[in-house]
Amino acid sequence: MNDLVEPVRLTSAPRRQAAASSPHRMPLVLVVEDGVRLSEAIQGLCEFLRVDIATIGGEDDLARTLRDSRPMAVLAEMDGKSQDGGYVMMRIAEHDRTLPLMLLTGADPSLIGAAEAIEELCDLSAVTRYPVLPAIGEVVEFLFRAGQSGSCLGLMPA
Repeated sequence: MNDLVEPVRLTSAPRRQAAASSPHRMPLVLVVEDGVRLSEAIQGLCEFLRVDIATIGGEDDLARTLRDSRPMAVLAEMDGKSQDGGYVMMRIAEHDRTLPLMLLTGADPSLIGAAEAIEELCDLSAVTRYPVLPAIGEVVEFLFRAGQSGSCLGLMPA
C-alpha cells in the first residue's frame, strides 16, 4: 500500500520504537507499520504539535503496547502485512473502544467493507477511514480531536 502515503514533512526528526517501559511526557500517537513510510510522513507534524510518535511493527505485541504506552491515537493501514487493520481494530476494541484510529483503507471495496464490518462488530466509536493519508489539515484535525477526547493537547480550544 505504498501509494497510500505521501510524506507530510515540516521537519526531520528521528522516530522511535514503542517501548513498554518508557514513560511519555508528551501525548503519544502510535503508528502500526511494517516499513517507515507512515511514521515518516507525519513525524514533522507531530513534532510541530508537540505530540510524541512511536512505531510498532509486526513482531511487536500490540495489545501490550496499547496498555503500556496509552496512546492518544493510533494510525494504521488496513492491508498491513503483519498487523493488518482488522487485527489492529480488534486489539483497540479490547483496549478502549473510544481510542481514535486513523485507518488507511485504499480504494479496494473489499477492504473498505471489511473495515466497516469490523468497526460495527467491535462497536468502535472513533475510527476515521481514508483511502490514502489525507492532507495535512485533516491529519491535524484528527490529532486535535484525539487530543481533545484524551484531554492531552493544550493547543486546542475547549
